[in-house]
Amino acid sequence: MIRLIVGIILSSMAIGLHAQQRMTRPSTPQELYLQLEESLNSTDNPDSILELYTMYAMHHLRRNPDSSEAALKRMNALSDLPELKLGAYSDFLKANLLVLPYPDSAMKAINSSIQKFQQLDNKTKLVGAFNLKSRIHTQKNNYLESEETLIQAIEIAQSEEVNLSNEDINNLLNMLADLYMRVGATEIAVQRYQQMLEIETSKERECRVRISVSNAFKVDRKLEDAKSYLEPCLDETNIALPVQIAVIKSYSDLEKNLGNYDERLFYIKKAISLQEQTQYRDITAYFFLAEAYYDKQEYFKSDSVLQEVGARELQRVQPFTQFHILFLRAKLLEQENKYSEALLQLDEALKILERLPETPLKIDAYTLQAEIYTELGDYKKAYDLTKTSETVSDILRERVDAREEANSKVRFQMRAKNQELADVTTELGTVKTRNALIIILLVLLSSYILYRYRVHFLLKEERTRNKIARDLHDDLSATLSSISFFSEAAKRDEPKGSNRFLQRIDESAVEAKEKINDIIWAIDPGNDDWESFLTKCKRFAAEMFESKDITYNIDIDTKAMIPINIKGRKDLWLVFKEIITNLVRHSESSTAKVIFKSDKDRFIIVIEDNGIGFDTEKNYKGNGLTNIKKRVSSISKNCNLILESEPGKGTKWELVLNTK
Repeated sequence: MIRLIVGIILSSMAIGLHAQQRMTRPSTPQELYLQLEESLNSTDNPDSILELYTMYAMHHLRRNPDSSEAALKRMNALSDLPELKLGAYSDFLKANLLVLPYPDSAMKAINSSIQKFQQLDNKTKLVGAFNLKSRIHTQKNNYLESEETLIQAIEIAQSEEVNLSNEDINNLLNMLADLYMRVGATEIAVQRYQQMLEIETSKERECRVRISVSNAFKVDRKLEDAKSYLEPCLDETNIALPVQIAVIKSYSDLEKNLGNYDERLFYIKKAISLQEQTQYRDITAYFFLAEAYYDKQEYFKSDSVLQEVGARELQRVQPFTQFHILFLRAKLLEQENKYSEALLQLDEALKILERLPETPLKIDAYTLQAEIYTELGDYKKAYDLTKTSETVSDILRERVDAREEANSKVRFQMRAKNQELADVTTELGTVKTRNALIIILLVLLSSYILYRYRVHFLLKEERTRNKIARDLHDDLSATLSSISFFSEAAKRDEPKGSNRFLQRIDESAVEAKEKINDIIWAIDPGNDDWESFLTKCKRFAAEMFESKDITYNIDIDTKAMIPINIKGRKDLWLVFKEIITNLVRHSESSTAKVIFKSDKDRFIIVIEDNGIGFDTEKNYKGNGLTNIKKRVSSISKNCNLILESEPGKGTKWELVLNTK
């Protein structure tokens, strides 16, 4: 099982590496240096010069670090740049140069660079700096720190202040997913890859991501899922040939793991035919073809394909690929009973593995050597190789167990953190949904309240109209009818008698005018304040008393507030007017007193005269007293009328409004 997983990862690495190689010949170091000099001579901008040196140094980091160091020295000699900016770029390049040989020194340099880029508020460069810091943490097996740093880089990259493309963001997500793959958290890796697919717009980059997702499923032995992710790109022709080839090779490898050797051979042949359309010769493709023939026991065809791989080409491929080719040659030679030649091939293969960390591939080589020595009859040598193989297996098992134990702790913490992030995201989504529902409900409730207010306003307006119509009918109908009656009588009567009717018409018209004025005054919004109302009462009483030469005393606090509505105020006005009118017309008094006062929780109106008075228990003709009592009940439910009067002793009206 260990061998299978390692073999899958190694083959996936080889596929990914070769899929990204350029189809055309790369520029030589001399050509790149000339391009740098030409670019430097074409600009005087210090920032542009700084970027050119940085790009040149980054390009040579792996293949020619001496050129990168030279570019760094020339960059540090620039004198037209602020010290902080130059230091930030310089520390960034130092960290890149030191990352492989001296990771601790690289960490110090990149932390210094990050601090300076933060002071410069250069978030785009911060993304690259955090990216490198994550790689250093990974190299030191600090996977949790690496994850945290990458997440920081992704958060900055996705912010509105940083204008990075989807491809740049996907590269960061890909690194994070690869980190999860490295510690065995494949389910989290798949989530990150799927997150990349959601924002990817390029079909070619989408297919690259699908290869990564497929490899993740392959490690988990979910081979059918791995195939389903590759199938959308399997017949895609509108992508670069290297990506097409990588997709097909990955698919053929899945068919091999499923035991579908005919299908595997079909797809690897298809990959080879596409490979021949390019200018780059991919040795791994021929090895896969040879291996496919071997699995189908077509040994002659397998050997023929391997014969095309020369020794010089073999030196140019990755060490693991070199081993697989030599190991396959040894197996083919064993089939032909060429044991000595097979052993030579295995010796060459083991020499390659000696330069690499312990790997299960060494066990495969020892096992095949033991089988060959058994065929040769050298059982002692075969036994020793078997024991050596078991020792290597024990060592590997211990290392794998230790690594798995360490990775399991890391996986647990990563899963817990991702679950926490998922819970937070879910909670945020719930909060957003709840807030959206609350907003919708508030809008609906506000609309309903506005609607009800509108209906209430319309009903109130309708009631006001009805009240005005009723008041006009009650107050003016009889008066206007009498005017009409007196007018007809004046027309029929003699000229001498008509004067009497004309006088009555004049009196009725004046009365009608006063009633109309009262109604208009009551509904006019400009008269809504109590000061206007009380002033009107004071003026009316004074004018009425003066018209009959009645000595009067009016004490009205015009700043008082009476707790009744507009309708109640109108009824109060009519009551007050009726009492004053009756006093002037019928009381025959010489003095009168009017008081409006507040007394604790009461508002009191007192109207008093020294006139002839009357018997309050006796029924009188007319509706004056009845109307007053009726209107008092309409003013407010907390309003009471007290009437005190006796014949020859004057009259006292007391209207009491309870304010509570």
